[in-house]
Amino acid sequence: MNPITPTRPLVKLPSSIDYTLFLIREELKSQRFFNGLNKIDLDGCRYQPHLDRLILASVGLDDGTDETFDVYFRIMEKRSKKIGTDNDSIMKQAVKAYIELVAEKNRRKKVSA
Repeated sequence: MNPITPTRPLVKLPSSIDYTLFLIREELKSQRFFNGLNKIDLDGCRYQPHLDRLILASVGLDDGTDETFDVYFRIMEKRSKKIGTDNDSIMKQAVKAYIELVAEKNRRKKVSA
């Protein structure tokens, strides 16, 4: 078996969640890469994709406030530091980031109600 080939998921995710998880996975990998470049004093920010608005919109947190972006960036920063080189590690952190974003959305709903 080829270790690079991703395994089939145990459950079929709704397409909206699958789409969001794909975006989060790519954002985590991108952040990990560009943070590594910054550590060795190479600035590649002009080339860094910023998927934050797409991710926030797909989760339903696209209010454009600084507070929302601060929460988003803290979550993504924390999760990008924890990814490894294997797909399982990246997916695990993407799911955790997704859960944290949804929890933040639900917390805000309760506060505003």
